[in-house]
Amino acid sequence: MSDTAIERPAGGAPAARRILLMTPRLEPTAPCRAVVGLALELAKAGHEVQLVSRRGSIDRVFPRDPAALTARGLPPIWISRALARNLRGWLSLWGLARRVGELNPDLIHAHGAELAGVGARLARHVRKPYVLAVDDFLDPGQSVARSRRFLQRVLVASKAVRVDLVNRIGLERDLIDIVPSGVDIARYPDRTHRLVEGRVPVVGAIDRLVESKGQEQFIRAAHLLAMRGRSAQFVIAGEGPDRKRLQNLVAELDLVDRVTFARSPVDQLEVLKAIDILVVPALNEALGLPAIEAMASGIPVVAASSGGIFSLIESGKTGVLVPKKSADAIATQIEDLIDDPRRARQLAEAGRAHVAREFNINSVVDRVTTIYENILGDGSTERGNEVAGQ
Repeated sequence: MSDTAIERPAGGAPAARRILLMTPRLEPTAPCRAVVGLALELAKAGHEVQLVSRRGSIDRVFPRDPAALTARGLPPIWISRALARNLRGWLSLWGLARRVGELNPDLIHAHGAELAGVGARLARHVRKPYVLAVDDFLDPGQSVARSRRFLQRVLVASKAVRVDLVNRIGLERDLIDIVPSGVDIARYPDRTHRLVEGRVPVVGAIDRLVESKGQEQFIRAAHLLAMRGRSAQFVIAGEGPDRKRLQNLVAELDLVDRVTFARSPVDQLEVLKAIDILVVPALNEALGLPAIEAMASGIPVVAASSGGIFSLIESGKTGVLVPKKSADAIATQIEDLIDDPRRARQLAEAGRAHVAREFNINSVVDRVTTIYENILGDGSTERGNEVAGQ
C-alpha cells in the first residue's frame, strides 16, 4: 500500500462525519466482508455510518460469526431495490433519494463500478460529494458514470486497476487513489501448521466462476496431479455463469471424486477453514481478496502472475507466482508445497505477516478517513489528493 501518497490535512484528529456507504449485495464473500469491516471501523472511529445494499443481510456476510453480528457500533443497514440495474431499480431511485436527503450525509461512498451511476444521481440530488471504490477490473463494455462536480475520488485495489481505468475509459489519473481492502487479522485463526505429512491435503480456488478467473487451469492442474498419482482433494468455491461448464470439465476428466464444488450460497470463510493451499489462477487479477484472507489465515498461496497480484505476493517469500494459463506450473507448485511442509509453513508465516503489516483494516480506515478529510476538511469539494509518481 505504499504506492499512493495521500496527503493528511493539518489540524489534528479528523472530524466526525456522516457517511453513506453503498454496496451491491451483502453475502459471505471477501468483498462484502471488506465493506462491512470498513463500516464497522468507521463507526468505531466516531463517524455516523449507514450502509445501503441491493440485497442480502449482515447475517449472510458472517453466517457463523455471532461476534460480528453483535459488534458494538454496527451501523444501520438499508435494503433498497434502487441499487439494481433494471427498471425496478430506476423506479425505486426516487424513494432512496428522498431517504438519503433526510439523512443528509456529508459524503456518499459507493463500492463497485456498477453503483457509479446511482452514486452520481444521489450525489446530485443531495448536492454532496461522492467517492467510488473499484476493486476489480471493469467487465467488457462497462464504464463508470461520473460527474466532474460531485465525483471526488475513485479508490482502486491496485496499480493494475488504475491503469485499466485510465486506458480503457479515459478516467483522469489524478482522480484515482490506490486503497486496497483491508482485513482484521485478529479474526483469522493462524493455520500455518495445518499442512502436514500423512494427511490428504485440500487445495482450494475461491472466486467468481467466470472464464477470466482461470478455474479451468485449476481443474487441469488437479488432473495432472491425479495422473502423477498424487493424493489430494480440490475445492472450487464461487458463483457465476461458468459453473456448469466447469462441472462438465470435471466429469470429462474423471475428477468427480477429487473435485468438489462448494454448495450455494458459498460461505468463503468456511471454505478457508477446510483448505491447506489456495490457488489463484486468474488470468487478470485486480488484487485478490480471497488471497488476502487466505494469507491472513496462514494458508500458502499459489497465484498466476497477473494484474495486481504483484502488489500482494513476492514470489518465493510471501507466496508463489506461476505463469498465467499454466496448469502444469500450478500442479508442480502444489506438489512441491505438499512435499515440503516446512517451506509451505515459511511461506504461510511470511504471507500472514505481510498482510498484517500492509493490508490491515486499521491502515485502510486511516487512509479512507484522510481522503474524506481532504475532500471535506475545508468545506469545499475540490480534489485534494496527490498520487505518488504523477
